[in-house]
Amino acid sequence: MTANRLGVFAVLGEEALPAEEVAQRCQAHPRSTALLLNACVALGFLRKDGDRYANSPEALETLIPGKPTYIGDRIKHDEWLYDIWAHLERAVRTNRPVRDLAQPRSGAETWREFSLAMHNLAMRTGPLLADTLDLSGRRQLLDCGGGVGTHAMFLVQRYPGLRAIVFDLPETIELAKEIIEQSGLADRITARGGNYFADDLGQSHDVVLLSSVLHSMPPEACRALLEKCHRSLVSGGWIVVHEILIDPDGTSPPRAALFSLNMLVNTGEGRSYSGEEIMRLMKETGFAPLEVKALPSPAYTSLVIGEKP
Repeated sequence: MTANRLGVFAVLGEEALPAEEVAQRCQAHPRSTALLLNACVALGFLRKDGDRYANSPEALETLIPGKPTYIGDRIKHDEWLYDIWAHLERAVRTNRPVRDLAQPRSGAETWREFSLAMHNLAMRTGPLLADTLDLSGRRQLLDCGGGVGTHAMFLVQRYPGLRAIVFDLPETIELAKEIIEQSGLADRITARGGNYFADDLGQSHDVVLLSSVLHSMPPEACRALLEKCHRSLVSGGWIVVHEILIDPDGTSPPRAALFSLNMLVNTGEGRSYSGEEIMRLMKETGFAPLEVKALPSPAYTSLVIGEKP
């Protein structure tokens, strides 16, 4: 996190530099920078030859800004989560979120880092989602809570007849418009700001995607949002829930069990859901559950698909 925040990987780029030069470019102290660089070598992020440091192949692939495989924004977001998780004991004792106790940064900065962190993740899962979810013949997708529109971009690229609306909070949509414009897909993707509980979702959608949305809320809120999505779909339309699924007893896979704690410290109400729970919520809100599809590796998420009769 510290090397990423200082810009160590970007400073090195394709070069091999001594610690003093890295420290100067990062505006840090030479001695402590050398200690940090040595630790990064020990962890495999950097390589060292004599007194010169260079990025490892993995760092070149994932830690250099501007590359499609970049995850540095996600690492910046993890700094904030690191502060929040320090208060896990309090969250367990009170059953309440503790994110307000994290190291303060401006709300706009934190929100932008979160949005870009989700973009980093979706750049990896997007191609797998587009290959797994067959939208042949579908014409209009609502990516509800769609962040900056990353998944929508992969889906419209995969299915030429598809158009998409990305719906998220106004502050996220401003960034979404930038990224969609840069992708060259602004003629096929519309970005619209709003609150999916308070505002109209529109009509005549034949697919609604809820990607990483339901885990942030309790079952009664999930039910309310699914009902609203149901009203926005045409007959035969699909609801597609994309989540990390947990087993029915709540203990595996480990990533899903730990993610429930992440929702505790952040929201106080959300958690990981099982495929069975999501299908039950779909049935209760008028959908006919169709199937659960796991995305292929390296993704660790699944799709739960239901149809509006």
